[in-house]
Amino acid sequence: MASVITLCLIALSGCAQSTTVTNGYDPAEYLNRPFHAVNKGLDTVLVRPLSKGYGALVPATIKHIVDNEVRFLSLPKTLVNSALQGNIERTGDTAARLFVNATLGGLGLLDPATDMKIPEHDEDFGQTLAVWGANQGPYYELPLLGPSSARDFAGTVGDFVLNPLSYVGSGSGSTLLGAGQRAASIVDTRYRFSDPIDGALYKSPDSYTTVRNLYLQRRNNAILNGNIDTEARPDIYEAGEF
Repeated sequence: MASVITLCLIALSGCAQSTTVTNGYDPAEYLNRPFHAVNKGLDTVLVRPLSKGYGALVPATIKHIVDNEVRFLSLPKTLVNSALQGNIERTGDTAARLFVNATLGGLGLLDPATDMKIPEHDEDFGQTLAVWGANQGPYYELPLLGPSSARDFAGTVGDFVLNPLSYVGSGSGSTLLGAGQRAASIVDTRYRFSDPIDGALYKSPDSYTTVRNLYLQRRNNAILNGNIDTEARPDIYEAGEF
């Protein structure tokens, strides 16, 4: 069900971009489409109803705190990857956000860093691999995990290894805490971006193509940090490159 978070990010990208820019390199479409149907079905019967219940029943203050914690817990990943990419500005911004929200914000319950206008970024190891020159490779949609590529799948593994939070605690208690954190993140994000996600999944003529194109667009934009430089584009536009 981590695919729902990916779809949330896809939907955000889709708000500002066309779904017809690129088809990417998709040699496994014959497998990807059935897996997409599985992920869409899980959203239909489980995640979407849970997010609607969350929105209707949970007080606004609690939802705000959950959102703060979800964003706070992503900061170590962003900090490590910003440093690995050699991006001094983003590393400094993220270190500042982490320090301020951990101290003044009560370990992320509050978000004073935003009030202090400290910029917020999102970096992952898939982006780091791209900065280091790794090609994107084939597009995949994986059961439960959602849209990905060869490079981004490797990046997911790298994020787990590099994220300091992966080594906090041990045993069944730590496992339950991690599962609870992921579940809260999925439901909270699905709730906050319900309209664009519903548009991508349920209102487009071909939700598979829409999700694939928006995913590739978002990843391209994330790698370039919003800089539209055709010379610097990764190889998602070059069918057959991997």
